[in-house]
Amino acid sequence: MSSHKWLWNCCRSLCGADVSQTALLFLCQGTLTIGEALLLDTVHVLFTLNSQIKESTLEMFLSRILASWTNSAIQALESSSLSLKDSLNGNSSIVRRLLEYVYTHWEHPLDALRHQTKIIFRNILQMHQLTREESGSDLAADRFIFELTESLLQLEWHSKGKYTCLGCLVDYVGIEHILTLAKTIPSQILEVMGDQSLVPYASDLLETMFKNHKSRLKSQTVDSTWIDKWHETWVSPLLFILCEGNLDQKSYVIDYYLPKLLNCNPESLSYMVKILQTSADAKTGKKMNFWSFASRGALGALMACLRTARAHGHLQSATDAWRDLVSSARIKQGLIHQHCQVRIDTLGLLCESNRSTEIISAEEMQWIQFFITYNLNSQSPGVRQQICSLLKKLFCRIQESSQVLYKLEQNLSKHEPEDELTRQHPSVSLQQYKNFMSSICNSLFEALFPGSSYPTRFSALTILGSIADIFPVPEGQVQTVYQLSHDIDVHRFQTLIECLTGTFEEVKILAFDLLMKLPKTVVQFQDSEKLQGLFQAALELSTSTKPYDCVTASYLLNFLIWQNALPSSLSVYLKTQRVARGDGDKSAAVVESNTLMVIKCLLENLEEEVSQAENSLLQAAASFPMYGRVHCITGALRKLALNSLQLASEWRAVVGKLLLLSYRLSAVVSPVIQSSSPEGLIPMDTDAESASRLQTILNEIQPRDTNDYFNQAKILKDCDSFDLEALHASVPNIDTSAEVKGKEGKTCDVTAQMVLVCCWRSMKEVALLLGSLCQLLPMRSVPESPDGLLTVEQVKEIGDYFKQQLLQSRHRGAFELAYTGFVKLTEILNRCPNVSLQKLPEQWLWNVLEEIKCSDASSKLCATRRSAGIPFYIQALLASEPKKGKMDLLKITMKELISLAGLTDDSKSTVPKVHALNILRALFRDTRLGEIIIPYVADGAKAAILGFTSPVWAVRNSSTLLFSTLITRIFGVKKGKDELSKKNRMTGSEFFSRFPELYPFLLKQLETVANTVDSDTGELNRHPSMFLLLLVLGRLYPSPMDGTCSALSMAPFIPFIMRYCVPHGGNGSGQGGFMGLFNPFLVSEIIDFFFL
Repeated sequence: MSSHKWLWNCCRSLCGADVSQTALLFLCQGTLTIGEALLLDTVHVLFTLNSQIKESTLEMFLSRILASWTNSAIQALESSSLSLKDSLNGNSSIVRRLLEYVYTHWEHPLDALRHQTKIIFRNILQMHQLTREESGSDLAADRFIFELTESLLQLEWHSKGKYTCLGCLVDYVGIEHILTLAKTIPSQILEVMGDQSLVPYASDLLETMFKNHKSRLKSQTVDSTWIDKWHETWVSPLLFILCEGNLDQKSYVIDYYLPKLLNCNPESLSYMVKILQTSADAKTGKKMNFWSFASRGALGALMACLRTARAHGHLQSATDAWRDLVSSARIKQGLIHQHCQVRIDTLGLLCESNRSTEIISAEEMQWIQFFITYNLNSQSPGVRQQICSLLKKLFCRIQESSQVLYKLEQNLSKHEPEDELTRQHPSVSLQQYKNFMSSICNSLFEALFPGSSYPTRFSALTILGSIADIFPVPEGQVQTVYQLSHDIDVHRFQTLIECLTGTFEEVKILAFDLLMKLPKTVVQFQDSEKLQGLFQAALELSTSTKPYDCVTASYLLNFLIWQNALPSSLSVYLKTQRVARGDGDKSAAVVESNTLMVIKCLLENLEEEVSQAENSLLQAAASFPMYGRVHCITGALRKLALNSLQLASEWRAVVGKLLLLSYRLSAVVSPVIQSSSPEGLIPMDTDAESASRLQTILNEIQPRDTNDYFNQAKILKDCDSFDLEALHASVPNIDTSAEVKGKEGKTCDVTAQMVLVCCWRSMKEVALLLGSLCQLLPMRSVPESPDGLLTVEQVKEIGDYFKQQLLQSRHRGAFELAYTGFVKLTEILNRCPNVSLQKLPEQWLWNVLEEIKCSDASSKLCATRRSAGIPFYIQALLASEPKKGKMDLLKITMKELISLAGLTDDSKSTVPKVHALNILRALFRDTRLGEIIIPYVADGAKAAILGFTSPVWAVRNSSTLLFSTLITRIFGVKKGKDELSKKNRMTGSEFFSRFPELYPFLLKQLETVANTVDSDTGELNRHPSMFLLLLVLGRLYPSPMDGTCSALSMAPFIPFIMRYCVPHGGNGSGQGGFMGLFNPFLVSEIIDFFFL
């Protein structure tokens, strides 16, 4: 029985049924095992499926099956199948459609799919080679190969697929064929290496080219004369870029291209050094004016080459390298060069080595000490990070090589022969290490003087932290060459404490981490009286009106928690009894009991302050903003291992009280945050009024558009009773004076800004606290369970709290931070074993979608401010859904939102439509959704373009924002200054292959727009969709396969474009009006695409 009949008998039932795309796809995969009988029929089915499939998973399977098909075709051709040669040569329709598939998908977002296109292209070349009659002739002279190479070379270099295909061509036909058509191709590729996204592709192509060139040149010549031609082709353009290129270009060439070149031919280093030395001497002159150059120049190129060579093992000994290749004077010149990258490269030459045990010479240590003296105050964050990273590598070398020296010292004591690794006695080198490290630490602590700049403190503390990590306290018989604790005295310890009081949190973090790395025996701060003073200072800072003071308080308290003498210092501040320590690990028990006492102390203070704020929010904003206390509580909880608590019963009571206080605090500040205009609102309350009256006041007093109301401080007057009519009468005279007493009885002026900062920071800290509690605290399955600290009811209350804040807050800072906490909660709920908790996100999602559908102008949901926190709420619920599942919530939600976004404009649908457009924008911007959101891009684009024609301004505004997001999602983040950067474009075939639904839609919309042109006068009417359509079309460019038969041909667009570009009637106003309405560059790009 033939294979056709066998397949017919097996699959007869499927022929009359509707077969799904997935089933048909895998049926095609099965037919590949039959042989060449169904080979040609299978590929046509695959081409048809390619135009229909939209899901990224199926696209991935299709690409793999298509690659497998090309492998099967190669096997059939290798078996001398004459019937297939005519159907699979380079000029056949199948090969052209395969090439079209490659050009369409070679920049697909999925890496695996792009890899399959490379395999398909390589197999196309092999198939064509097997179909050629003269198999022994030169493949480069073949017409198909020649035309293919020319078409690839004519493409723009921003196309990533071009590099992959050219690399395959080099492997098959050799580099001489490419160099014959484009002699300057090495320079052309190096020129595009200033773009980070293209660097890996460009460097891989260059590596393929120069390796191929080297092997061919060596095979053609007997002696070493080939090296001169190779240097001229590949090394000379490199040196030109290193000396004259822009900063990004040089950096990427050094990081990606130079190491590959040296690995291919290490002997080229001496050639490069010779050329660069000569160039540097010619520029500096005989007087060697080393400090006169702000550019990197030849010296920068020289240091970069030497650094790369040493890091990759091409310089076995640094001392020999400097003696033979570069002078000591030039090394010092590089260490203090005006250009930061030259200094970094010179430092890297000293610090980096391919061997971690290489001994550091005394001269190297002197140079590094010289470098640190002048380079701690670098203003560039990137330079600071590189300096700290390189010095960390140096310290690792010192630690590793010191262990080798200790072993050598032991061997010498046993009269064993000395190792060639060191030229002096090991004890001398070890002493040099100790002196060097001590000198480094002295320099770093001297840099931490009071008033030192942020860059200096950041660099010094980072380097000290690296030293503490690399040289730990020795345990057992392990020897260490240096210990930081030996150089820490009381004065230096006080210096680190003072670093906690700065305004930059990065410095606080570094200082705190360094303090925690020091052994407790070093800390000269175990006196309970001194601890009490420090604790008192932390409490004062936690209620300061300066936001950065509460951060200082948090780090101070976290440091004090680890001190054994802390409990006796807290007895003065705690009204409750002291906490008993649990059993088990002594240090963990001390930390847990200290943390519990500190949090109880903070809670007692917070409870008093919330009670006062309920009476007077103005007084709280001026004297004791409550967010600092909450921030300190959150910081203390994060440092504690909450899954292994020994005092669980006491912690449950504390957590319950903490939740209630958080809700009370939120209730005090919510009226301001949820106001329609929170930025200028100030409540006019008095001490005698209760929290319930505060809401009444906020409802009555609305912001007035006068400069006095928004800008002038409001000074309150004490009164015994509240008269609403008197309040109305006093509103026009806002500048009446009274007094609000501060902490020390001084008069405080309270502005709207102070109130708002107090309120939104309090809301922020409450949101972060509740999110941390959900993330860190174990949950109780049932209320009576002994394990866990949070009950199911408490988790539901936290969720309801976040829902209220996200759906009703108007202040962006408030709902953005509530979103951060809510994301932590939703992530925990999706992993929770409790079924009722697992279903909460789904229930919340359906509830809010129903609320959006029924919303109108009177709804509590905010329809302005881009729907405020509503997109954040839905974004958190969908982004936390497990990606390995079916993502049913996302699919149903997107269907509902796209349906709402496509509603007709009427009074009832306007608000839901605005919400839907704003939510879609947030979801398309969310990178966590990745490729999962791509199938909905076409529908989103339709909704945005149609919404742009709405008569309602709110709909048009939201549609514009959505369209802008979709353009970024489709074409990538803008990488150039010009509006239509070539880096943010794709071919027309690729665009419509990825979004086939947009082909008929855009064509119909363009026809509608074209019909607005007056046929008699040729004058343009400004149709709303015109600009959006042109923005899309202007980002498309021709592919190498344009002109071939395609179902997605651009030909139907041409008549409608001509209606604008070609003058109508006798006045010639068509093109002029068109060019006047839109960006001329945009118009020219569209004309180039369709007509050239």
